[in-house]
Amino acid sequence: MKNLTIRETIDLRTWLARCGKAGLAVIPARVCPVEIGVAELIAGGGRSALQAVSDWTVRAAGRIGKGMWRWSLCAPIEVKAAMSHPGLLVRMPWPIDATDDKRFRAILNDADAAGITATTAIVRPWVVAAAEGGYPVEFRVFVTKAGATSTTSYYTQRSLGTRWLPFAREAARLASLLRPHVEAGVEFSADFLVTPDGKVLLIEGGPTPQFGADPCCLAADHPMGDGAVVLSL
Repeated sequence: MKNLTIRETIDLRTWLARCGKAGLAVIPARVCPVEIGVAELIAGGGRSALQAVSDWTVRAAGRIGKGMWRWSLCAPIEVKAAMSHPGLLVRMPWPIDATDDKRFRAILNDADAAGITATTAIVRPWVVAAAEGGYPVEFRVFVTKAGATSTTSYYTQRSLGTRWLPFAREAARLASLLRPHVEAGVEFSADFLVTPDGKVLLIEGGPTPQFGADPCCLAADHPMGDGAVVLSL
């Protein structure tokens, strides 16, 4: 079940296609047409394809202006850090220099075991999220086989006020629209951000905590208070 779940949930390209079918608004994305073999990357090869992907990423990011890039399988650690602290100046290496990222290496191994053969770079504009307590307002929604949802604030470092409950419910509603487009029997998560003008946009999808996703405020040891915004719908 793990390999099926990983295959179904970790590639952003798959989620972008699902959002198109379900009619969900997403952060725009440009996908590099050049792929790099997962097995090659694990073995330390694929330099020619890496250079091509890196060159494309530099050009695409330049056209967007203020943007970011990520692998189709995950965001590098530097990107995750920049997203959690929007004012932080973080150096983001280009793909050619980002293959030693610990998070990327771990996910490459999972992808290889699951039969995923290739990855590439994806460039997106930097979308500013609404903020509370110094962190962006983002939600992670877990969706069961039957379509039931549990929604949590993504960031555990601070509580969210109840004024964000309507946005948490909207994230749950949007995540449930993806259920028909994911393999039957596969449970998944979906991450959303709230923009300053109230839009709820999909960031990415992923697996459940059973297969590596952070449970966020749903963690058993998290001291959830009224402001944690955890809903079961």
